[in-house]
Amino acid sequence: PGQQIVEEELSNELEISRTPLREALQRLELEELVVRQPNGRLKVAPVSVKEVKELFLVRSMLEGIVVSEAIDNISDQDIKNLSYLVRMVKETSGEGNHEDVSNFGTQFHTYLYNLSQNKTVVKILFQLNDHITRYRRLAHFIDTKKTSDEHEVILDFIVKKDKKNAETTMKNHVLDSMNQAVLAVMQYEEALQTESN
Repeated sequence: PGQQIVEEELSNELEISRTPLREALQRLELEELVVRQPNGRLKVAPVSVKEVKELFLVRSMLEGIVVSEAIDNISDQDIKNLSYLVRMVKETSGEGNHEDVSNFGTQFHTYLYNLSQNKTVVKILFQLNDHITRYRRLAHFIDTKKTSDEHEVILDFIVKKDKKNAETTMKNHVLDSMNQAVLAVMQYEEALQTESN
């Protein structure tokens, strides 16, 4: 966050010409992942606690919609597939492997996105998740044991076709992640403050 983008250096590092690089940077600027400064130069967009709260709050509402609508379309095979993903979250959590926990968790959520068949919500979620990924890279803020337990509870409500509790649990699951992300941003900002002093 805040790092200057030098097109020539980036072009050399990625081994691509300047034209496709500029097109990619324009798209990132539209998505507000990079920002143009008054001098015309670009930098990586800053991070903030406010943005974290906005992103995760909206995501929690949309994920609630997704899980509720997914229940309407779920088959026995889908339950088996989701059970496998939840089992993998649990196993990798036991190993303390943050990256795999995150990967299987993401697969679980994406599977529900597809089951929901709500293209509008899914499109917005993918845009939000691109921004949320930035915050995940700041620090591994996943409490692997807690996220493993939460996925199991969500799946249990899905199997019971209990929309209300599945939706509530899903929202709380996302808001728990928000709280961890807020802490990560605060720690990042404190580290930056310490460096500048």
